[in-house]
Amino acid sequence: MKTKLVYRMLLMLPPNGDDLLKAVIFDMDGVLVDSMSYHAQAVNNIFDQIGVEMDQQDIFEREGERTADIIKYLLKKATGDTSAFDIKDIVSRYIAEFNRIVELRTFDGMQECLEDMKTKFRFSVVSGSNRPIVNDIIQSQFPGIFDVIISADDVEKGKPAPDPYLMAMEKLGVEKDECIVVENAPMGVRSARSAGICCIAVPTYLPPEKLKMADMVIKDHIHLVRYLSELKPTYNSCLHSSKS
Repeated sequence: MKTKLVYRMLLMLPPNGDDLLKAVIFDMDGVLVDSMSYHAQAVNNIFDQIGVEMDQQDIFEREGERTADIIKYLLKKATGDTSAFDIKDIVSRYIAEFNRIVELRTFDGMQECLEDMKTKFRFSVVSGSNRPIVNDIIQSQFPGIFDVIISADDVEKGKPAPDPYLMAMEKLGVEKDECIVVENAPMGVRSARSAGICCIAVPTYLPPEKLKMADMVIKDHIHLVRYLSELKPTYNSCLHSSKS
């Protein structure tokens, strides 16, 4: 019932017809491209090389955080101390390993949907992945689509802190009530909500209850593409008062 209520409120046409929704901000992995299994495998392969055990499920649970922060978490969980490890070197090796094994797949209909929406909205991608990975994926799969790209390398505090989404808003030139975020991970939802932005979530790799902080949870990518294709600049993006 709550999902239906929020959906109706988002699509409410204001009486004066002003453009209220100006930008859509997307997470990348798990929203635009089906890539998280390759991230998890790449980290796992590097951890095997350095002789540290890890649980790949932790990668999915902490998706959205900066790679360096995830690696620090995994090392501390496994060994109790990160001081013996060169985090920067591990991140570099992970990036190379990801690029070696990845087979990119965009979610069905997403490219065409964004191309159609591009005439109506400004777009940003906000990712916890490192800049080389983000640039390669966006340039190869979504050329000319995104106005602003924020990666893990662009902020000192990554998700779940609000900093990445605050930076995206600043660079897009929009206020928090003039944009929405599309996320698929708890850390990303927390980041968007902390920035004061309406957040739409899709449960790509985790069960929907893990995304309960979002303003709305959409069933899957089929419904997400349908939802996005119906957005108009005259739709009200302010949903916070509707959430109970």
